[in-house]
Amino acid sequence: MSRIIAVHLLNDRSGSPLVLRQSLAVLAEAGYGIDLLTATPGEPGFLSDLPGVTLHPLAYRWSASQWRTLLNFILVQLAVFWKVLRLARPGNVVYVNSLLPAGAALAARCRGARVVYHLHEVSLRPAPLRRVLCAVAQRTAHQLLCVSEHVRQTLALPVAGQKVVYNSLAPSFIEEANKASLPYDSPRPFVVLMACSLRDYKGVPEFFALARSLPEMSFELVLNAAPAAVADYVAQHSVPNNLKLFPATADMHPHYHRAAVVANLSRPDEWVETFGMTILEGLAYGRPVLVPPVGGVAEVNVHTHTGFAIDGRDLEALQHALRLLHRNGPVYARMAAAARKRAATFGPERFAEQVLRTFGRLLPLADAATAAAPLLAVARPVGALRPKLARA
Repeated sequence: MSRIIAVHLLNDRSGSPLVLRQSLAVLAEAGYGIDLLTATPGEPGFLSDLPGVTLHPLAYRWSASQWRTLLNFILVQLAVFWKVLRLARPGNVVYVNSLLPAGAALAARCRGARVVYHLHEVSLRPAPLRRVLCAVAQRTAHQLLCVSEHVRQTLALPVAGQKVVYNSLAPSFIEEANKASLPYDSPRPFVVLMACSLRDYKGVPEFFALARSLPEMSFELVLNAAPAAVADYVAQHSVPNNLKLFPATADMHPHYHRAAVVANLSRPDEWVETFGMTILEGLAYGRPVLVPPVGGVAEVNVHTHTGFAIDGRDLEALQHALRLLHRNGPVYARMAAAARKRAATFGPERFAEQVLRTFGRLLPLADAATAAAPLLAVARPVGALRPKLARA
């Protein structure tokens, strides 16, 4: 059997493991044998319980202490290196999800295996670590898959095989989103939704300020954090009366159903969004969006057509955009219809086709008759769990 060894460090409910899950579902359905190395330190993530995938758990977790995180990162690189060295054979493909599992790529080359990187990020810190990880990728990768043109151009890695493969939504998500009727007027109540990690650079303080400045609207903030962490944050900050905070959840659909607008306020000079899955999910629901004016998320949105591209620190511009959508029903209805149409261009069929073509060139399937199987994979749910959030 043609085998793929996939590696992703932290199995949570953020965007990169969600996209990897979709890729692995396509590849498994096509007939590839798949080994997956990943760490699940808390609740199950998107890479948990994948059918047709052999799981190899890693001992790795993120820590609030930078030094402890660095130590954990070094240790997991050693673990990944030895595990891939043991599993890989010449002719296999090692599928490295994000720049972080560099040890997997090095071990793959030692074993004569092919290396595919799926790149989601550009804002890695500290800068020396980013340079090291990029150097490993450019020296080991046979193929790069970039989630946006922004990622490809910003990293600018000198690898011959490169292509942009935009993320897509699972068919099950699209089916649920299509149940939401498009409004003929601005929704009432008018709810502004943002889903992100509990980090200031993701625009959390800006979202607080925006909610405080628009008391006539309601705001919901879903944080990729445990209930205790959210409660601790609330205890340390003054929360406006019109803002509700939620911990990470396995089901974002109720939030999208209530939302009138979906926002992403990441700071462009601290964290450039490379795609923005929550924005694509909002568009699928027919919700106009607010996004930064740079990065991959700006490729998903069409400024003034499906939403607005505004720096999250420009409070006055954000207020103006939201008041326009709140008060002008025809404008809102036009943008809502355009949003859903835009989301349809990021279809799962195209995603599946590009993924299979990439791996098919490097690792042809033994049975060519299985080549049509990935189309079956996109015709049914990628997984039973929906995202807590899809975020950077």
